[in-house]
Amino acid sequence: MRTMMKSLLAAAALAASAAALSAPASAQESEYGPADAKYTYYWISNKANLPLFVQYDYVGMKRIAEELGVRVVVAGPTDFDVPGFIAAVDQVCAQKPSGVSVVGGWDPSLTESVKKCMEQGVPTVVDDGDLPDSGRLAYIGTNWTQVGVAQAKKMMEMLPNGGKLGMMSIINAGNMREAVAGFTAYIEANGGGKYTIVANEDDGGDAQKAAQVTAAIIAANPDIAGLAGFDSESGAGIVTALREAGKNPGDIKVTAMEQTPDFFKTAKEGWVDGIVVQNRELFIYYAVKLLHDYNTNTLKSAGLGSADGGRPIPDTVDTGVLLVTKDNVDKVLTALNVK
Repeated sequence: MRTMMKSLLAAAALAASAAALSAPASAQESEYGPADAKYTYYWISNKANLPLFVQYDYVGMKRIAEELGVRVVVAGPTDFDVPGFIAAVDQVCAQKPSGVSVVGGWDPSLTESVKKCMEQGVPTVVDDGDLPDSGRLAYIGTNWTQVGVAQAKKMMEMLPNGGKLGMMSIINAGNMREAVAGFTAYIEANGGGKYTIVANEDDGGDAQKAAQVTAAIIAANPDIAGLAGFDSESGAGIVTALREAGKNPGDIKVTAMEQTPDFFKTAKEGWVDGIVVQNRELFIYYAVKLLHDYNTNTLKSAGLGSADGGRPIPDTVDTGVLLVTKDNVDKVLTALNVK
């Protein structure tokens, strides 16, 4: 992971603490299912071994490969590298696999590569962030506007008298722009003018940078009341910065996205008031299932099968979200076997 301002002791301290909250996952399998399977499907993403992906998406990948007897392969750069991600999509589709699922939320520029896959006759769906102008067969994943709304509702509940709010995300990611817009619109429509959004910053999907961004927001706004993070590394960075700043749990209200199982402890400890959980195990599970149905189910649209332009699969599968708070976090920690 990249670090910034390494020469500054304060930044170094923040980075070290954030790293502890965001330890990388151990090496994982990069493909599932029989090597000689008749059908091979690819899942392609930026930061393809992100701990969040390994913890959840890979589970769905393994399950659907076993259930259908197909091969599912992970592809894409392991760092934040949008050009490399686009190149990976192009290279995989040139091999003409049975189908591809692209994690579309990283950047709208993926639209053209998905179009190209479809033009080459490769069935292509998008998960975890839609690319509605790409011609994709289907979108499977979260409604990111509702992610923003869920965080806004929790923030307003925790700050009924209003206050200054800050946001952070991967600022160019299409799905997170939707979340930021949903959060902002809900606050503006329902906040009665009591809330002021004073920051909307880029943390690059990096917990270390998120800690630095949080520290800067607090320095510029000592009376900040709430912080909302929209990528999986934002929350870990926010909590690290609050600890380093000598804050107590609850001094600044926080909403965030899920990360590793240990991150749920922050809800129990009072650092984070609401953690939005996507049903990520469903993303690639249903992505491959839809692709396989498209290839094999023989159903028709107005008499047309998939080879003739029919669309015998749903256009959108909204996998929903769960909000983890102090009221249900014990159940989550028990279920995930977090000590």
